Amino acid sequence: MQADLKPLEFDSIRRLLERLTHTPYGADAARALEPAPTLAVARDMQRAVTAARTRIDAGRMPLMGQLPDIRAALRQASSPGARLSTQAMHNIQVVMRAAGQLAGALDETPDIYPGSLDELKPPQALVELLDKSLVGAGSLREDASTELEEAFAERSKLRAEVEQVVLGRMGRDDIRDCLDDHRKVQWNSERAVIVIRGTEADKVKGVRRGSAMGGRDQIVEPMEAVPLNNRLDTLNGRINAEQQRVLRELTAGIAEHMDALNGMLDALTWVDLAFAAGQLSHHMNAHAPTLVEGPRVRLAEAYHPLLLIQFADGSGPRPVPLSIHLDGNDVLLLVTGPNTGGKTVALKTLGLITVMAWCGLHVPAEQDCEIGSYARVIVDVGDHQSLFHHLSTFAGHVEVLKRILDEADGETLVLLDELGTGTDPEEGAALAMAVLDELLSRKVQGIVNTHLSPLKDYAARHPGIRNASMQFDHQRLAPTYRLIIGEPGVSLGLTIAQKNGLPEALVERARGHLAAIIGEGR
Repeated sequence: MQADLKPLEFDSIRRLLERLTHTPYGADAARALEPAPTLAVARDMQRAVTAARTRIDAGRMPLMGQLPDIRAALRQASSPGARLSTQAMHNIQVVMRAAGQLAGALDETPDIYPGSLDELKPPQALVELLDKSLVGAGSLREDASTELEEAFAERSKLRAEVEQVVLGRMGRDDIRDCLDDHRKVQWNSERAVIVIRGTEADKVKGVRRGSAMGGRDQIVEPMEAVPLNNRLDTLNGRINAEQQRVLRELTAGIAEHMDALNGMLDALTWVDLAFAAGQLSHHMNAHAPTLVEGPRVRLAEAYHPLLLIQFADGSGPRPVPLSIHLDGNDVLLLVTGPNTGGKTVALKTLGLITVMAWCGLHVPAEQDCEIGSYARVIVDVGDHQSLFHHLSTFAGHVEVLKRILDEADGETLVLLDELGTGTDPEEGAALAMAVLDELLSRKVQGIVNTHLSPLKDYAARHPGIRNASMQFDHQRLAPTYRLIIGEPGVSLGLTIAQKNGLPEALVERARGHLAAIIGEGR
């Protein structure tokens, strides 16, 4: 399905899901979420969300924790001769460990992933390889190779030997009192040195290696320690070279398991997104609609998802649900009624719920709702002058209509707000009727909102299109926001103008002018 997501504010749904994810992989998937390309993929995701929701409702939400992003490291490891850092390898260990634990926790929830949950399990050979090579938070073990083990053992002996030499020099009477601690050898760039007060530094024959304590002390390498320190430097060079070789070898080992690692990340991404969607479903008390073949919609007591979330969060009034049925017989719904009555909300509710369903998400509606398969959802809502700043409002409206007529067919859901506006009402109504003729001939489904009264008569005369209206409480002079199918609405512009503060006398004069206009029209 292709859909106009921006006018439906689908980005807000994406952001909600992103905040509910636990991994950078799920967060990226939430930010990029789009309607599925096929009904089968949408059903797979819906099954996963339903499985996640079931666990959440039962208090069995698995703990994933915050995981590092290893994708760049895996890409680097794929390059010949690459060498990952020990920190990057440790991050891979962390993600593999978390994925393995998650796979075990979800063992009884196979619907959470359309493939095998074994794909979530890390390659055991790689787990063992890194476990025996790394220690702590990303350090290479001293016994990661035979040569390393031997070199580190030799270094320990050599360090002890050079320390004894330096301690011997530090313990002599000529400098003992010039040292802060004559029993502790200091190390500078892996060389054993003496830190002595600057005024006494000349007492130690050796190599100056710098200063300390803001220049108060001097760092001196005693001459008798230089040969041993040089041997230590050479040995450290060997150790470093061997460590780099081992890291390249481990990186090559990671590359050998790249397919399994990428499959593990794919499964982890899917599961994280499914649980985020399950939490969103729980928050909205939503249900899984039935996804069916063919273009049709049957919604019962459906809420606008974003308005419902605002209400649940205490930041908005309780929205009013609506019920809509579109199929091969009733393809278009013509909604009329006053401004601020909820026409645009009704249109966006249908569009957003359809898109969410095709993303596999649950929707805030009754359980027996159906969402059919549409190839595209085209939305025309908003200020055309702002969308096409170089054109007039009407010219912008025409640009959108051209696109609809170019693309719409029997597998298209069209959501048209204020059809025929921006020009003379009679010409606008005539143009709107011609557009509706074309949409009906193609069996395009959707909702069309308008203020133009002639379109109500058009809908009454043409099979396939039904009148509908947004209910208005005449006693309270306020909209109820309830969609009424089968009844055309009235704009009530003068009533609303009076309610919003225009002088009563002025409104009464307007009523007189309106009566005269209607009389002339007859």
